[in-house]
Amino acid sequence: MSVLDGFKEVGERTGGKLTMTVMLESVRFSKGVSEVLGRPEFVKLLVNYERGKFAIQVCDENDDFAVQFNNPNADRPASVTTRNLDLLVATQKFFTFPEVPADKIAYFALEGEYHSDERVILFDAKNGVRSGTVGKRGPKAGHGGRKRRKIDDVKEATVIGANNAL
Repeated sequence: MSVLDGFKEVGERTGGKLTMTVMLESVRFSKGVSEVLGRPEFVKLLVNYERGKFAIQVCDENDDFAVQFNNPNADRPASVTTRNLDLLVATQKFFTFPEVPADKIAYFALEGEYHSDERVILFDAKNGVRSGTVGKRGPKAGHGGRKRRKIDDVKEATVIGANNAL
C-alpha cells in the first residue's frame, strides 16, 4: 500500500497520445508511450486476463522478463512495433479481427493511462477501444516503405501469459 493510493496526477503529461495499436501480425506502441516512459531501453509487457488490461512497465536488462524496447543510440523517440508471439497471442484473446481486403489491415487502438509512481502505462481492452482499417505500407503493399524498429529480441518467456495481477 502506498501513501499515494487514491491520488491522481494533475497537470499535463508530455509525450502526446499513449496508444497501443493491435493488429493481426503486430502490436505498435505510439512514440508518446516511449516519451512518457523516458525512452527506456527495456520494458516488461504484462496482461491481466480477468480485467482485460495490458501494461507496459519500465525495467532494467537484468529483469527476467525484460524486452528490448528503444534503441539506446536513437536520437529521437519513435513508435515501436513488436511481433512478439506471446504478446500477439495475449492480445488476440480480446479481439476478433474482421476479414478485410488484401490491401488493408484491421486494427484495434487502446488509449493508455500513465502511472508515474510505478513507471507503467495501463491499456484497457474492454473499454474505449477504437477499431478500423488502414492501408498496407511497405513491401507487402507493393512499394519499399520505411524500415520500422522492432522489439523481437525476447527471452524465452515473457510476463505475458503469466498470472499477473495489475
